[in-house]
Amino acid sequence: MKLLKLKVNSGYKMLEKGFEVNFLTKTRVDKTKPNEDLILLEDDFYYPIETVFIGKNSSGKTTTLLLIGIILDLVKSGRIPASVLMDQDQLDIEFIFYHEGLVYNYHGVFKKDLLKNSAFLIIEDETLQKTTLKKNYKKDLSNIFFPKDSLFTPNVGGDTSCLLNLHVNDGSIMTDRIYAGPENFSMIIRVINQLYNNKIFNTLIRLFDDSIENIEPVLKDNMIFFKFKRINQKEILVDYSYLSQRMSNGTYRGAYIFAATLIAFNIGGHILIDEIEKSFNKNLVENLLALFNDETINKKGASLIYTTHYSELLDESDRCDNINVLHRNGDKISVKNMHTAYQVRTDLSKSNQFNQNAFDSILNYDQLMELRRMLLK
Repeated sequence: MKLLKLKVNSGYKMLEKGFEVNFLTKTRVDKTKPNEDLILLEDDFYYPIETVFIGKNSSGKTTTLLLIGIILDLVKSGRIPASVLMDQDQLDIEFIFYHEGLVYNYHGVFKKDLLKNSAFLIIEDETLQKTTLKKNYKKDLSNIFFPKDSLFTPNVGGDTSCLLNLHVNDGSIMTDRIYAGPENFSMIIRVINQLYNNKIFNTLIRLFDDSIENIEPVLKDNMIFFKFKRINQKEILVDYSYLSQRMSNGTYRGAYIFAATLIAFNIGGHILIDEIEKSFNKNLVENLLALFNDETINKKGASLIYTTHYSELLDESDRCDNINVLHRNGDKISVKNMHTAYQVRTDLSKSNQFNQNAFDSILNYDQLMELRRMLLK
């Protein structure tokens, strides 16, 4: 499953009404050379391996990523937790996605009704349609025709969408929402070892802490423990708190993100990472991106959607149509695609253009000077 386009009609948190993201490629694809940063879904139908959201602090990067996560979860589970709405009572969204050779168009209106259902939002209205992909749709999703007889039966008044009937079960996951605990940590180790071999996770953990030789989950007295061994030390049996106190933030976060990525390489879907550079050095991030771009490893076409403050990462790709710049004006957040909204020369460093404020997305200089003046007083 690949998310092609989304639009928020009601607004979500501070995202403006009509906030829209188009994930498809928007520039010509040169078929005479390898396109390592693209996934071929069908003949002449390409999808970017990486989609980037960048902007200054409080510009809406995390909010946008959370919205994408909500939509991906909705497609798989058919539900939206009531907790996603804070100041609003209603969420009106529409999105287009590709799944198993068909294009689907969904529109749903969800409302909060804590008296009726405190756990999930109630469906006030929804429509789901499908069609086959045609050549003239592949660059412009606005002209897709969905026949009336393709309508699915809505579940108005319930908390579970008709999307559940599609049985979408891909590897899409928002890594920063993985609960940190012994169950998830041991589950990730077991899944990685089953998909690959028993040496892979230990090789992975040594990327971040080369003093660790082995971590292996063990069930004892219905409780989860871990065999833990450092280089040149005896193996000991420890609980999860022991591990979490002895692993750095970078090791801990890196293990989760890279492990989730390896799982996605076997399943497909999207990996969502907020602030990809957090707790990592540049070399680790670059190597993570390189793994996604290697089709001999990323065989199922997993794609990466991430936010970053680190403008130099923009130079890792020759494309600019997969980069989205977020802006906040007062209490409204908008988004602009770097290719369609700006005159960007791809032969020049995108990070230099970003740092020179070509996209109006760096720290407000006047506010910085005002802070400096106040401190001097």
